[in-house]
Amino acid sequence: MKTKQLANGGIRVEARKYLLELRPGDAMAYLEIKGTHLKHLFFPGGACNPVGKRDETGGFGPVKAQSGGGVTTLTFAERSSLWKEKRHVWICREESIEAGYSLRGSGDLSRAQYFRGYLNGEERGMGSEMDELYSTCPNFQEKLFYHPGESFILSAGNALELPVAGQALASPCYCVGLHDRRDKAFWSVGLATLPGQYTWDSFEWNPPALIPPTPFMGDSVLGGGFAAVYDGKLKVRGSWQSPRLVMTFARDRYDVLRRHLDYCQERGYLPRPARRKPVAWWRAPIYCTWHDQIAKSCATTQRDGVGLGLNASEFCTRKLTDRWVRLLEKNHCKPGIVILDAAWAVNLNSGEPDVRKWPAMRQWVEECHQRDIRVFVWSAAWAIEGLPAEECITCDGKPVACDITHPKYVARFREMIRRWFSDAPDGLNADGVKMDGLLSLPTGAGLRNHGGVWGLELQRLYLKNLWEAAKEQKPEACVSTFALNPLLAEYTDMVRIADMYTGRLTAHETMRHRAALYRMAQPQAIIDTDGQLAHYTLPGYNAELAEQARIGSPTLYAAELVYRKRFFLPLSITRMTKEDYREFARVFAAHRKAMARVKPSR
Repeated sequence: MKTKQLANGGIRVEARKYLLELRPGDAMAYLEIKGTHLKHLFFPGGACNPVGKRDETGGFGPVKAQSGGGVTTLTFAERSSLWKEKRHVWICREESIEAGYSLRGSGDLSRAQYFRGYLNGEERGMGSEMDELYSTCPNFQEKLFYHPGESFILSAGNALELPVAGQALASPCYCVGLHDRRDKAFWSVGLATLPGQYTWDSFEWNPPALIPPTPFMGDSVLGGGFAAVYDGKLKVRGSWQSPRLVMTFARDRYDVLRRHLDYCQERGYLPRPARRKPVAWWRAPIYCTWHDQIAKSCATTQRDGVGLGLNASEFCTRKLTDRWVRLLEKNHCKPGIVILDAAWAVNLNSGEPDVRKWPAMRQWVEECHQRDIRVFVWSAAWAIEGLPAEECITCDGKPVACDITHPKYVARFREMIRRWFSDAPDGLNADGVKMDGLLSLPTGAGLRNHGGVWGLELQRLYLKNLWEAAKEQKPEACVSTFALNPLLAEYTDMVRIADMYTGRLTAHETMRHRAALYRMAQPQAIIDTDGQLAHYTLPGYNAELAEQARIGSPTLYAAELVYRKRFFLPLSITRMTKEDYREFARVFAAHRKAMARVKPSR
């Protein structure tokens, strides 16, 4: 790595994969990625805006360089209108760069920005020779690539304000790829910090302009740059170190996430998931009642139960579930795991079965065990149903989610989990949980909770309590989530491919893409391929299960009625045919043979 002093306090660093120039005297920086068309001009500072205020730059000090051990560290000061001190640190290695800053002062942070700020009454940002950004966060429209003039976020909760129908997987990795379509290689850019400090709500590309360059709205979206969005929940009192913006060279779009995770795990920013030995039955074929419930709720009208909001939960009953499981057994499609989907309990924060739908539920679970079938209960994370206001997170004073930082709710939550898995007389003796609803993690402004924990750290606290309480009752209990982050891997046994409300006609490509991301972020987890017949709108839907088995554990959501629907195309509800059962039986049998040959890694 070569360094060269430039005029006016600047410096040039030339590494194997890039050329970087920091020219603080000109309030400018330049980054060129070798072997690609990627070139970037950008503001070398970053505004750290408290709520309702603008952190304006008054100038920069000269860059100081220190080299050794293959690392060049660059530091320079930035004069701020709001912070008493502000100092930038860039760590340059041959194929990577880290950038961040430290502050001293007081304020409730709205955004911590990178390559985006305010100087001499103008907003400064980032211009690039690139034509797209790749997001490592799947969404329901399968929009993987964004134009540089768009804004988008990767949220610890969800991003319903964006026109992509929301995130498809929960709590994704904070990582994007900068790209020019003339190249194969990408420049991977993501946020990282030490475990315990992942408290921002989202990672944002192209924050909103506060000083538009012209009255024309189209000119206001060209600022670029990145931000960690806190929305006032981070209260700086004294010294504070920003998250690091980690930049690495990636060979292709899948390498964008792989390189980011490798870098973060090597340097302690993220844990490397332990390769735990899974319990053998966790890999068994799965049946979930949900799409049979939806089909039952709308079969008489031939109208879409999801679109109309019909109450499919009313059909999660012992009588119907017995019928559906017996149908599968009769047709040689016996599942090893049965998931009782929404909703079997009296409310979403109770372990007490609704006796209208589930009389003698413990007895039913034991009968399943006698037939070598494990039972998962469904639950919705962050629900407030059945809770007093005291045990809720509030937004502007209104309850919006359960408060896992409140001791009273923690006690209630862990008691619910005890009821699920305990073999005591008042327990259900279930075997696993399908934890839905993780996208409801509270984010945004106006939030209050008991412990002041937010972002990924709040999601982690929720799953930690779930996992520990489950394992206390039954060490083999399986915790299933749909979270895409190694920070949550310690508390995850199984991950779900999740819903496929995409623009495609089949789920194949979407499944493969999500599974590839899971194998990088949660390699310790079994992959539940979820119920994909509903998203297969072409003929030959029964071939879908074989594709699922190639990706992970094959999962049926249909035992009697096959519900298939893509928005804006006709609803199809048909009865399972003998041919369907034969194909599903073949896939289940082949999967069980493959299971018998697998020696799980330790």
